[in-house]
Amino acid sequence: VRSVSLPSICDRDLTADLPAILLLRFSSKMRRILLTSALVLTEVSRVSGEFDSCTTIGVTPGASADGSAMVTHTSDCATCDSRVAYIPAQDWPEGSRRPVYGNTMAYPREVSNRSVTYHPVDGQNLSVPIGTIPQVAHTYGYWEAIYGYQNEHGLSLGESTAASKFAVDENNTKVLLWVRPLTQIAMERCKTARCAVETMGRLAEEYGFRGEDPGQAGGGECLILLDGKEVWAFEITGDDTQTSAFWAAKRVTDGHVVIMANNFVIREVDCDDSETTLCSKDLPARAKKAGVWNGHGKFDWMKAMAPDIRHFSYTPGFAPIPMYTTARLWRVFSQVAPSSNVELTDNPYILPFSVKAERPISHRDLMNLKRDHYEGSELDLTIGPLAGPFGNPNRLEGGVGLKAKGGQFPRAISLPRTSYSTVSQSFPSKNGSSMDKMWFASDAPASSVFVPFYPSASDCSIAYRSGNMLEYNESSAWWVFDFVANWMELNYRLMSVDVKAKINELQDMIDAHLALVEIDVARNSSGSSGRLSETQSWLQDSVVNQWRSFGKHLVVKYNDGRLNMPVLGQAVGYPLWWLDTFAVDSNPGVRWAAASHNIPIAFEVYGPGPFEEIPADAVELSSTYAVDDAPGRSAVVSFLANNMAAVSAYTATFLVGLLVGRRSSAAGGGARLVGQGYYVDESYYVAAPAA
Repeated sequence: VRSVSLPSICDRDLTADLPAILLLRFSSKMRRILLTSALVLTEVSRVSGEFDSCTTIGVTPGASADGSAMVTHTSDCATCDSRVAYIPAQDWPEGSRRPVYGNTMAYPREVSNRSVTYHPVDGQNLSVPIGTIPQVAHTYGYWEAIYGYQNEHGLSLGESTAASKFAVDENNTKVLLWVRPLTQIAMERCKTARCAVETMGRLAEEYGFRGEDPGQAGGGECLILLDGKEVWAFEITGDDTQTSAFWAAKRVTDGHVVIMANNFVIREVDCDDSETTLCSKDLPARAKKAGVWNGHGKFDWMKAMAPDIRHFSYTPGFAPIPMYTTARLWRVFSQVAPSSNVELTDNPYILPFSVKAERPISHRDLMNLKRDHYEGSELDLTIGPLAGPFGNPNRLEGGVGLKAKGGQFPRAISLPRTSYSTVSQSFPSKNGSSMDKMWFASDAPASSVFVPFYPSASDCSIAYRSGNMLEYNESSAWWVFDFVANWMELNYRLMSVDVKAKINELQDMIDAHLALVEIDVARNSSGSSGRLSETQSWLQDSVVNQWRSFGKHLVVKYNDGRLNMPVLGQAVGYPLWWLDTFAVDSNPGVRWAAASHNIPIAFEVYGPGPFEEIPADAVELSSTYAVDDAPGRSAVVSFLANNMAAVSAYTATFLVGLLVGRRSSAAGGGARLVGQGYYVDESYYVAAPAA
């Protein structure tokens, strides 16, 4: 850090000299602290806040409540184009070529004549293919967004990017294919999951494969594919030649659930067992030649192809955060199979590939898993100091502070940056009263409604075919749901009560309506495509219109920090535990607090608030905060001694409060955290400073 002459800096940008200017003003101790900060500040331009990554869950027919196979996907991309597109079935003349487009994720991800969604508007230029492959005589119709999701035969998929040891240069012109065109081609050419695996694998080997994101961190891809009868896990990466691909696929045992969350999950593979395993050509031998397998024992795909996430940084510039992946696997497994006793761990090698579901799983169950924030578990994002006074589960990722501090937050399945989420259902029989469909929720699923898209129906609401993140548009489904998600940041705990109730109301309405329509279509299939298009378009419009009005209702109800219904201007205020944490008293001066492992006593007794039932004769809680390593008797004993009468009279107030109820300690299967210290303050509360 260099000296700075004040007159010399007055006429130029201060940003470059900010660390030095700060150091001039502080003591030597503070200067040492700020010196570290200065070194971090010089790296601002290289700090990324983008953690583009997704979660996909697969449910086999034997594990589902209605016999369907189901797969989910969250597009956890802060800048991704969230529009839905229908690609119609088509016959192609001999000699046709299939265009392959490059890696554009933001709006417009594609400008072409493949779908009405992609038609050029406002002078947009047509997208230029990066290459072509031979076209087949006939391609199937399907729904897509960032990826192809479900075709007219019920082939469905979900995606999750993963790290790989083989990073292919994005400028390598010898490599043509990446994950989006592979999913599209699978939808266009296949009826079954097995066909999709073989088709994608063969083409990737022939034309080369590169990861969606640059470098090793984005060098691999995980897909869950299903067709109503079988569910397959498919994982792929580039190879050591930089011109082909390594890949492996494993069939999921019926009755089981599988999840992929930014890391390969396939372990030992037997490429000779084609009933349960499919592999790229000469996979073990080529892996040995590439130096990622020693040739001894059974071939372990994950160990050979993926870096150890305990020591590898998925996000360049930040420390390794293995539980970014493993916590999501643990959460889903603990919800669908609580007695499996899957541990919360940072070690991906001790987690199972799949678990047997202990109860039938419905499409609504999967929707709720996509909305999860670890509620009720030791990773509950709705409690703790980073959740603020009103239980906000959303965390701001990236940035200079996190890079300087290190560590991580629990990574939920539903994120503020989720651009959309899908749940696709495919039934074994295509002639019954239950029909294949893709459920689609715009923006973060925790505050969104899943609406149906039938693969046999080609039309949908324009609200789901429009939307640009750089232009606010109340006609776009994404903006309508995104507005509510952001408004909830004002008081998540209170507004989530309204939002969850509205979600359930609309999902119930959709389910009831579709049940009648599908029975009617099954009885009389004449004109079914048009009737399903009309049904889904009406439902989609209805949901968007109701959610837009609901958002305006929330603005009125929660305005200016007040609760305005049923009575205007009701004070909300801060919860008691929050005020006690920061030692609010008659002195209005600024107060700071230190981290503590102990839960605030006011939180334990009166709940998270803000509408706690606190007795009028309760003793002031000025000394009831449990500070770590405090001398003498514990804070709990002190509190009970000072407040015995009040505690005895108000034992029931261990429940959360008047409106929202205390979180359930039963959720999460009672699993314990294996290995402490991975999370930034998330397992800590904030202790009030000593008097």
